[in-house]
Amino acid sequence: MQRNIFSPKVEDASEDTLSVFFHKASLVILVGTFGLLPVLFIPGVFAPIGFTKVLFLSIGLFASLIFACLGVLRSGKVRTYLPLPLTLFWGFSLFSLVSALLSGDVSDSLYGAAFEVHTAGFMIIMAMIMTMALVISGSKKSFSRFFWLLTVSVSLVLVHYLSRLALGTDFLSFGIFNSNSISIIGNLNDLALLAGLVLVFVLMTANKFSESYSKMAVVSVITIFSLMILATANFSFIWMILGFVSLLTFLYLVAKDTWLKPTNEETLTTPVSRFVMVLVATVCVVSGAFVVSGDYLGQKVTELTGVSYLEVRPSLSATFAITQHVYQDNILLGAGPNRFEDAWRQYKDPVINETQFWNTNFSSGNGFVSTLFVTTGLVGVVLFLVFFLSFLYLGYKLVFVSKVKSSSWNFVGTLAFVSACYLWLMTFLYTPGAFVMSLVAIATGLTLAVWVQTRPEAGAVINVAYSKQHGFLLIASAVVVIVTATALFINVNQKYSAQVAFADAIVELSTTNDLAEYDKSLIKASEHNPKQDIYVVERARLRLAELNRLRTLTDPTENDQAEYVKRLEEGIELARLAVTLDPSNPFNQALLGSFYGFIGGVDNVEVLERRNEAFARAKSLDPTNPEYAVLEAQLASQLGDLATARTSLNEAVKLKSNYTDALYLLSQLDIQEGNATSAIATTLSIISIEPNNPGRYFQLGILLLANNNLSDAIISFETAVALDPNYANARYMLALSYLDTNRIEEALVQLKTVEVSNPDNQELKALIAQVEGGDYVRPDVGSGVPVKDASATAQEGDVTVTMVLLIQI
Repeated sequence: MQRNIFSPKVEDASEDTLSVFFHKASLVILVGTFGLLPVLFIPGVFAPIGFTKVLFLSIGLFASLIFACLGVLRSGKVRTYLPLPLTLFWGFSLFSLVSALLSGDVSDSLYGAAFEVHTAGFMIIMAMIMTMALVISGSKKSFSRFFWLLTVSVSLVLVHYLSRLALGTDFLSFGIFNSNSISIIGNLNDLALLAGLVLVFVLMTANKFSESYSKMAVVSVITIFSLMILATANFSFIWMILGFVSLLTFLYLVAKDTWLKPTNEETLTTPVSRFVMVLVATVCVVSGAFVVSGDYLGQKVTELTGVSYLEVRPSLSATFAITQHVYQDNILLGAGPNRFEDAWRQYKDPVINETQFWNTNFSSGNGFVSTLFVTTGLVGVVLFLVFFLSFLYLGYKLVFVSKVKSSSWNFVGTLAFVSACYLWLMTFLYTPGAFVMSLVAIATGLTLAVWVQTRPEAGAVINVAYSKQHGFLLIASAVVVIVTATALFINVNQKYSAQVAFADAIVELSTTNDLAEYDKSLIKASEHNPKQDIYVVERARLRLAELNRLRTLTDPTENDQAEYVKRLEEGIELARLAVTLDPSNPFNQALLGSFYGFIGGVDNVEVLERRNEAFARAKSLDPTNPEYAVLEAQLASQLGDLATARTSLNEAVKLKSNYTDALYLLSQLDIQEGNATSAIATTLSIISIEPNNPGRYFQLGILLLANNNLSDAIISFETAVALDPNYANARYMLALSYLDTNRIEEALVQLKTVEVSNPDNQELKALIAQVEGGDYVRPDVGSGVPVKDASATAQEGDVTVTMVLLIQI
């Protein structure tokens, strides 16, 4: 008798194993890249840490995207759904690309020297991160693995940094972390941002880890480590955010299991863990203490640990002042991505020339978002803000409105959204590095992935089973995506190889001082990245240094003369190439003008015109910088044109009244022309108008020395030092004057103070050793300012100084 077998028709009863493999491979690579990103670096490679993170991200995104495309092609089915915030961010990224192409400096705007966070290329990478994060949608295991990997990675970062603080900078340095101001993820401020994020995680999840003593111990250690790092960095904005969040959390915990519990709850509410309350209260108290007395506590940390780290950035008012000037030229596109430095040079307030930061070129403004006002113009800012507001609205709907059936999905979505909000908020207050900005994109993408999971009906499904035309569409789309991703990956890899070659060349030069090998390494870097002017400029500077050396020879041979001509020709060619690669960089223009200064004399009209044209262009790009006028004066003086030299020096002093280089050279011109006595009278009259200008007292001291008036010169130098304790040149000349009057101990005090700001000055070290040995030769200081002046740390004018603390062992 035949059995009656019921076999229902099941569609897709067995999944294609190859399609499943491709999809799983894509997930594993993506989760691994995102979760392990904090600890990914290359030992012994001196490329910027942020650029190394970008390289690993590019590799992970590229591989994951390839497998995802193969999986889609194999299955013949894909769901297309881009949430509105992601669509808007892609619009912002593509606009940044257009702005970069129209900026006038395509190379710097597209990818810069190391894919800086404001480049259009980095914006596209952020958009790709957000998009690829959607691949994780629907896979709880992938989310869980990501969070566990990230937890382990971040814990290793915290332990690694604190271990190096405790055991010394050489401990686990891997050949690249030679300073405690650098961590595996970037600078100390970036590490503080990560520590703040860890504490936000702890505040949100501590209750889930109060079930066992082992979990409580781990959470406690992570909390303590994070607080230690924040105390070291003393990042005030993070303390404020943590203080506010922890206070709200503590107050909620106090009332959670009493009057705040749901009224319809049938079962008894589990009492709040005392461990959790103590943990939250600890974060709240420590944060509150640093908010109220951050300066005092920061000073105590400095005294206790010997920490010292500084970060300087423009204030918000200075950033928007630059924005106003940029908008007068191009309100729609702005200055171009990654071109804040160019805008800063051109439009900064001349008052800043009287501060310690007169020659500081900032690559970004007060914060990441405020910099976008300058670099992407009104259109870019509007696109970004619309994206951000739409993301906040989506997150609000996800956390408070959407009825997510699974509590785990709700928790994951909330955690990702809060993390993204914290990091995006910090971009309004600060400019994070590449790792933190990548973490912003990851958190944003995961929030969108959870949102997609809650809306299975949204979007369109392309299925070749219903239309063969869809198959051709899938193939065409896959080809475009793969080719584009490959091109981007190759581009990132080439730029990274160039950076590595450049960094290795600098390290090799510092150890061997072999200029020929250094030049070969620079050529290698240029071959990897031929559009970057940095390597070309460095090669040109080598020629310039060699020309200066050959010019000082008293009896040059025929070989020396031939070498002089050869280096001059090479230098001019390289300088012209640098100008072609980046015509908006004033230093390139000045470099070209400097080479023209080595040709002929004042009667060579054509060369003189070219030199003046190059310097005029440099001044127009950097109108408040007095360095170009001093450089012109030096060239004119070498050619015997003292009148032009004096005019240029007076122009430099007009731009910066206390500019030591210009005042010193003016004194040398007066001495050379035999006008020291009249120059002293002129300087004294200027001092009566500018009694608090230490530069004028320095100038007076030089002139008095020329007139053999040693006692009055000492008084002038002492006055300059009293007005500016960081005035290294005044201290140096005061030390020499003390030596001339046999005040040895006082001279040593001044010389050793100067040594702090000039640690690499071998002539200074030799002089100190000679003085300590009782036999010294007074150095000749007639050719230029002898030492480098140090910059003091303060808040002054339109410049905000962020104090960051770092142990130095």
